[in-house]
Amino acid sequence: MPRAAYTYQEPMTDSELSYLKEKEAREKRAFLRTMRTLAVLFVIVPCCLGIIMESVKRSQDTPAMARLREEQEPRVYLYYVLGMIFLLLVVIVGGYIGYLRNLKPLVKDIRLGNKTIENTGIMRKQHVSSNNTHHFFLRSTFKLSIEVSKEDYALYEEGDEINIEYSTFSKVYFGYF
Repeated sequence: MPRAAYTYQEPMTDSELSYLKEKEAREKRAFLRTMRTLAVLFVIVPCCLGIIMESVKRSQDTPAMARLREEQEPRVYLYYVLGMIFLLLVVIVGGYIGYLRNLKPLVKDIRLGNKTIENTGIMRKQHVSSNNTHHFFLRSTFKLSIEVSKEDYALYEEGDEINIEYSTFSKVYFGYF
């Protein structure tokens, strides 16, 4: 029967913290680029095209037809603007959810500066001959397998315990010892 995982926290090293900061900068750039693209593709372009098409359609109306159309739909452009605001809100809510799931944990890890170290057991060892790599399969809920060096593969046996390091909130794997 597997025992409960023993975890504790300790401060990150400078290299781990700088790696997380670089990852945050990359993720933030990708997030902002995605949000801009979504805003243009799903909000601005459809609404502008709709307004242009409505304007072209109305420009071809006779004066009598224009009065009739104005009586039937007096605020047609308002509906386009309201539709644009609704689509923009959908993009903003989706972006906020994406931020909460991806960027906020990174920011929290950087701000606190702690990492989690988990003591876990080796369930199985495996050598993959096609690419000459060595792997340990672990009893961890965070990381199921890790790639290890040839020396560590020979040193550790199934059932031995190792420690794995990862950032507490964003779950970025740092290594093992």
